[in-house]
Amino acid sequence: MRQAIEVVGKRGWVTAVVVGAALMGVNSDSGQSSPSTPAAATRPVEGDTTGWMRIPVDDGQVFLSPYVWKRSGAGRAARAEAAIPGAYLKAAFRGSARVRLVIDGTANRNCPPAAMPVIDYSLDHGAFKSVQLHQAGAVYGLPLAEGLAQGREHLLEVFLRATPLMPSRWLESTVRLRLAGIEVDEGAKLVPAAVRPKRAIGFGDSITEGVCAEGLCPYYSDLMMNNARVTWFPVACAALNCEYGQVGTGGQGMIKPAELPILSQTWDHYDAEASRLTNGLLLPEPDYIFCAMGTNDYFGDADHYTLPPIAEEYTQWVKAVRRACPHAAIFCVVPPLGWHGEEIAALVAGRNQAGDKRVFLIDTAPLQAGFNIKGATQYAADGVHPSVYGNAVLGALIAAEAQKALCGQGG
Repeated sequence: MRQAIEVVGKRGWVTAVVVGAALMGVNSDSGQSSPSTPAAATRPVEGDTTGWMRIPVDDGQVFLSPYVWKRSGAGRAARAEAAIPGAYLKAAFRGSARVRLVIDGTANRNCPPAAMPVIDYSLDHGAFKSVQLHQAGAVYGLPLAEGLAQGREHLLEVFLRATPLMPSRWLESTVRLRLAGIEVDEGAKLVPAAVRPKRAIGFGDSITEGVCAEGLCPYYSDLMMNNARVTWFPVACAALNCEYGQVGTGGQGMIKPAELPILSQTWDHYDAEASRLTNGLLLPEPDYIFCAMGTNDYFGDADHYTLPPIAEEYTQWVKAVRRACPHAAIFCVVPPLGWHGEEIAALVAGRNQAGDKRVFLIDTAPLQAGFNIKGATQYAADGVHPSVYGNAVLGALIAAEAQKALCGQGG
């Protein structure tokens, strides 16, 4: 933590904001990180509509995290589908003693039980609870709370915490979360939920996805060890006061494809079929765009590896993003291992010299001693994928550097 504080020591107000955000990332559950086992949940109810009122997912009072939900239909037929962990929903309501999430399980047909999506949810800023879904083939209500005070306003937050890479999250809906809405007591009503004023989108790999954030395990073998909600990106976005779309997926690189194609072929799509652009633009235009790629762009193993050049592909990606987002600040983050750092710095300098002054370098050098491809470190159980604490420190540093860059341009 000292290193992150020293980076912003000359700007005390930035230090306070960023360190506060980091602590929020570590202590998001009243002093504890997220549970490593699913919370006990009432059995989901199919077909039980007695006393329930459906709020469709396209209702204007239901807030969906920007840029990451593929939407379709309208009213009761409306659906919002997320392929990548980190997508979230917020809704506030009054006049209901209970609430449940309406899930379209037809997306999950033939999904192995261990591969079903995991969600985190919280009521009224309370501790998050985790539930791995286990029904497929029908639309059903997943009870989240009961016995609530009907005279009070209540806030529901739901996050897609984790999904596996396979069956293919990019090509198929099998492991995705597809929502139809929420249900509350008849006569209840939604009220506006507090929403941060700015917007951000962040692209990354398994580090941004939250793989092994909760503990070391073979990758994707235990989804409860993965947690997109506690990664560096939500921490940075809290410090920058923005709602966000989180697009981190394991194995992806700038030039090296894995389960997903390379970033330049996926960034503008929700999945293999649906574009997230409207007439070539990302709308609403984000205030901030983060790219934290490069860790997967290597060949070999921990003892003998080479780093192929990525600058040309990375530069073309920046140009494409700039066409879709003419005014956004674009932050190019050097991976925590430091890989491709000189290349990324050079391409940012090149874009600045070409006249694009809103492209910035985020150098993670102050923390790189805390990461190591060969084994455990203070920030990562495997040396590469940050723990909850490691993510908080990394998020604090990235937010501080972003604040400094913005201050240099007047905000």
